[in-house]
Amino acid sequence: MRGKDDVLEHLRSTRDEGHRPLTDGLGELRARLAPLERHVVDLDVLGYTVIENALSPSALADLRGGLLSAAAEDDAARGGAAPVDLRSGAGHRDRTQEVVMLLTRGGRAYEELLVRPEPLQLITYLLGRNRVLSSMTGYVKGPGSTGLGIHSDTAYVPDPVAPYAQLANVNYCLSDYTRADGCLRIVPGSHRYGHRPRGDLAAESAVPVEAPAGSAIVFHGNTWHGAHPRTNDGLRLTVSVLFARSYLRPQEHYGPALTPGFLDRNPPIVRDLLGLDLPTGWSTPAEAADVVRLRREKAPSFYRSRAQHT
Repeated sequence: MRGKDDVLEHLRSTRDEGHRPLTDGLGELRARLAPLERHVVDLDVLGYTVIENALSPSALADLRGGLLSAAAEDDAARGGAAPVDLRSGAGHRDRTQEVVMLLTRGGRAYEELLVRPEPLQLITYLLGRNRVLSSMTGYVKGPGSTGLGIHSDTAYVPDPVAPYAQLANVNYCLSDYTRADGCLRIVPGSHRYGHRPRGDLAAESAVPVEAPAGSAIVFHGNTWHGAHPRTNDGLRLTVSVLFARSYLRPQEHYGPALTPGFLDRNPPIVRDLLGLDLPTGWSTPAEAADVVRLRREKAPSFYRSRAQHT
């Protein structure tokens, strides 16, 4: 009978053709996450973490401008709305406007937002290296807006939900986040419950997540969350960057929407984050043949080691 040491040595030395051993990448993962240890602990224990100063003042200004411009464009397409007053929130009173497809509409700052190093490393910790962008959505929340009910981003699957993250979110605060400003609220530790919110207990247990403008709030897809109503004047501006494991259908399909030069001016990782080379989604025999080729050439990236799925 083989002993434990023999089994461990077998795991260390055995390689499937074209695939890495299960333990490959653990050292690299540990080194990469060491500077983010506090945030990793928060994610594991609380289901969320706050990174202050995630955005520079110039990036913050560009992102705010891009979001408000896209919001005004959407309002005009719907028949026009009152001009937005940033100080009072006039034009957005009693409503929260959802602004979609910001990666291709918000300007260069939104392309750079996709690959912000610290949030992306934490997303990769939660979802593994096969994570893809699901959507990049802005929210313009005016005074008098109602609160958002407590929910979980892990949707369309039955309870009990898987304990590992299938989705993960980065909320970028483009304005100050306080309770009176209508900030995010979260039930700490709820990512461990194994089911979505039930009854009034979720609202009673939720705590406000307050953070200054420029912060990034990263949270597990199972974490119960919502938002407080806004009672202050002015606008709450937020960008939600939702990521998913590559086997989930994304909310936004960016391939056909990319403008010429988009991929050339961005780092190669953007192609992976947009899922442009996934071995699924063909619609013609020619595309299917191309996917078969991709499966052969990129097998190690589709069948990750244990560390790469962490």
